[in-house]
Amino acid sequence: MRRAVLVVLGVAGALVALVLAAVAIALATVDVNSFADPLAERVRAATGRSFTLGGPLALKLSLEPTLSAQDVTLGNAPWGSANALLKAGRVEAQVALLPLLQRRFEIVRITLVDPVISLETDVQGRGNWVFGAAADGAAPSPGAALVAAPVMGIGEVEVRNGMLSYRDGTTGKVTPVAIDTLLVHSRDPPAPILAEFRGSVGGVPLALKANLGSRAALVAQQWPFPIALTGEIAGRNATLAAKITPKELVTTLDDTSLAFGQWTMQGRIAIDRSGPRVKYHVDLRMPNLAPEALAVPAVAAAGRPAANARAPAPNAADSGKTLFDDPLPLDALRAFDADGSIAIDRVDLPHGQGLDRVQVSFALKEGRLELSDLEAAGLGGTLAAHGALQAGADGRGALDLRIDGRDLDLSALLALGGAPRAVTGGKTRASIDVRANGASPQGWVSTLDGTALLMVGAAQVPVAAGAGSALDQLGEAIDPLRRQPAGIALRCVVVRLPLRDGIARVDRSIALETAEIGLDASGTVDFRNETLDLALRPKLRQGVALDLSQIAGLVHVRGPFAKPQIEIDPVKSAEALARIGAAVGAGGRSLLGAPLADTHGDGDSPCAIALGARSPAPASANAPAASAAAPLQDLGKALGRLLGR
Repeated sequence: MRRAVLVVLGVAGALVALVLAAVAIALATVDVNSFADPLAERVRAATGRSFTLGGPLALKLSLEPTLSAQDVTLGNAPWGSANALLKAGRVEAQVALLPLLQRRFEIVRITLVDPVISLETDVQGRGNWVFGAAADGAAPSPGAALVAAPVMGIGEVEVRNGMLSYRDGTTGKVTPVAIDTLLVHSRDPPAPILAEFRGSVGGVPLALKANLGSRAALVAQQWPFPIALTGEIAGRNATLAAKITPKELVTTLDDTSLAFGQWTMQGRIAIDRSGPRVKYHVDLRMPNLAPEALAVPAVAAAGRPAANARAPAPNAADSGKTLFDDPLPLDALRAFDADGSIAIDRVDLPHGQGLDRVQVSFALKEGRLELSDLEAAGLGGTLAAHGALQAGADGRGALDLRIDGRDLDLSALLALGGAPRAVTGGKTRASIDVRANGASPQGWVSTLDGTALLMVGAAQVPVAAGAGSALDQLGEAIDPLRRQPAGIALRCVVVRLPLRDGIARVDRSIALETAEIGLDASGTVDFRNETLDLALRPKLRQGVALDLSQIAGLVHVRGPFAKPQIEIDPVKSAEALARIGAAVGAGGRSLLGAPLADTHGDGDSPCAIALGARSPAPASANAPAASAAAPLQDLGKALGRLLGR
């Protein structure tokens, strides 16, 4: 038995030696440059593009012979803007050993060194990477773009130190891709395709691994074709899984699951190329959406600044404004059409607030985005909205928006604005109906036309004495005579802003009422530079039976939205003190004929006037006399508060 085994091993060794000798003879007798023309012809036949070699071929002899060529160029589509689809400083092709015995040349691995790859689409959405009849305008077979590379039967492709650019034929936008390494490997046709990528896209660093279906499935067009990606994007964990099914001119991604950091999304996406423009149909669900979780820093790869990199946008806080003026990528809305629905379980808002059960349907066609049936629960109530955004060719967008909020909590709104208070009551109705035009959020608010309305019901608002916030300062100014331990007892608040060209010119359309005081405001709210200048006119309703309308304008709210200041007019205060002093010297008799009593009834309350229910009425000369029992020292205290004493 042992002897038989030795004989078999000896015969096998002899056969291996004969094969190696035959290979050595074949390699020694073959002129590798004789493969240049057949190789170029094979590439031209497979792609329909020109293929040139800038130098002679070289063959490295080893157990895995490697053929290399310098200055390789693969031509672009006839309609392409770039001179070539591919230019490579060097291309290395590993060839199979046994086919060389029959003087056949089969590539099993190809390596591109220092390539420059130019991918682009035309206005119809055709890609220059689609070869054959589809590239000439004929309808491609399902999955033609997916199988374009594997049909050549290459089991492994590697790219080193490459630069790739993608140009959108509709918008002209170019996205740069820096490739440190890219490896696509398939052990054999039935095996899964494995891939690794390290580099950056648009300056954002990526490190991804992919596990895909097999080459055999691609060639046979067996759908759906599974894809699974894992790795990092800008240092955050990212995953993508989907099942791709190309069918005629529609490609669907079923069972799509995308995760980026803490943000996840599931659903279905269909890409329809049957019309003159690419159209996407989506049905997506997100458990949570935190805007900051989607922010990706545009950091260029080391040593390779992105071609379209620009200086970072200035911080809104640094400029004293609350909104950014950096242009939004509105031109992206003109690149494709889309429709569908998105459901989000929770949308995070600033200062711990949020919206729940957000549902929105949308349609995007030729740069016009229409939102319909947007509904959400949050801030203690419900929100509904609809509107449209038309993206223009100049990078600007025309916005038409309507928002209706019902039964909102004042405490939630104050917290959202960064001024949290433990408010009791204060159910709020908010309504916005505006139009705007601009290229950024700041541009939109700077051109607002329309109306914004806020109505707050009865509420108890705590105000901390001596606190430095604008809310606390305003509470001190409008309630100068008595400080209730529980804070301000609101009857109502109305804010109605008639907007024109980004400015609200207020004429008593802002009002507030407590049990003791009625107050209205006039002036301007300027969204162009985010400043306000409002004069507040308080009127005592109870307690001191003196009308403080004679000292109207003493209290001003001025300055930027982010940090308004409460100011007192010293000139008008001095005039008021002189009038009060004269009245005191006459025993109060000179006050009798002046409009100092509270003549406001419920029908012409400041809130009613602010809503436009009644026009402001002039004070009556025959108003009732002030109560003789009113303590003048309380009036002095009031003026002292107003004067900051």
